Amino acid sequence: MSAAALATLSAAIGARLEHFQPVRGGYRAVVERVKMPGGAFAVVKEFHQPCEEWAREIAALQILPRSVLAPRLLAAVTDPASFVMTDLGSGRCVADALLGDDPHAAREAILSWADSLARLHSATVGHGEPFAAALADRDQAVQPARMPVLLDTAARGLDQLADRIGASVPAGALGRLRNLLPTDGDTSALSPADACPDNNIATPAGLALLDFEGAEYRHVAWDVAYLAVPWPSCWCSWRLPDDIGAAALDRYRDAVVLPYASTARFDNDVSRAAIGWALLSTSWFATNALGDDPAPSDPRIVAPPRRAMILHRLAHAAAGSMIEPALAEFAVNLHSAFVRRWGEAPLEYAPAFRPPHH
Repeated sequence: MSAAALATLSAAIGARLEHFQPVRGGYRAVVERVKMPGGAFAVVKEFHQPCEEWAREIAALQILPRSVLAPRLLAAVTDPASFVMTDLGSGRCVADALLGDDPHAAREAILSWADSLARLHSATVGHGEPFAAALADRDQAVQPARMPVLLDTAARGLDQLADRIGASVPAGALGRLRNLLPTDGDTSALSPADACPDNNIATPAGLALLDFEGAEYRHVAWDVAYLAVPWPSCWCSWRLPDDIGAAALDRYRDAVVLPYASTARFDNDVSRAAIGWALLSTSWFATNALGDDPAPSDPRIVAPPRRAMILHRLAHAAAGSMIEPALAEFAVNLHSAFVRRWGEAPLEYAPAFRPPHH
């Protein structure tokens, strides 16, 4: 954390911030817990340079209603690109529970995640314009929705991948993928866009959501389908027992203040999103999976092999769908081509859900 960031943010909030404890660092930003006058703490995040992720996170935190369990934005500055937010402590996250040995604790953590997601969606349906305005204040080139670009990029990548591995592309499949689940008024809300099991923290008030670097305004089914895939953008993407995913989906449906969530259209859209994630994540991970499928470089990261993730998603989240037949057929073709290369590679359950003798 640079001295310039602390000094500039101190001036912005009118209180002296002091170095205390590094939280994490990465190629894009560093995060540090800092001391405030009177012994209170806050968290500072400094990006190495102004970027889309900096703009998205600040805009999201700026518009979040008080009912959402998440950090509160205290101040943000452009030079250096940084902001200070409230400190939610050092509680456990859902990933900690999934990697533990207590299935009940893991189940409760996932249900809490569903509650927090429902709270976020309930509070931000109809907030597309405020989010767009907050984004424009930071960077007018950044669009509120990222998913159209992600889907288009994935469609082009999957077309090339299919040619490489000898999988046929059904007529209309790539066009359908590009237009899956458009954003609209009554089914869209603010999303962290990376609601992974490690991007949250347990607090006395409930599970708080963290990391809004990818925040966007999009169809709620994209987030809810994280339970069905599961966790498509995360390293901690072990398999979940079907009854746990179903219970969490029911928990979301009961908690969210969104009439649409009680309709058959919602169930179909969650299935569509699961298909979309299966194909999107295949486009992300296929290069490494077709290579040596290396384990994570950080030994602390306990993640499943990419080949197992890809095969599971294509077979269970996408193949056999009657809702999106062209995409389902494409998933079958990709799955078959991968199995010819790799053989079967089952995805294991998260450690907390494995038999004791495993």
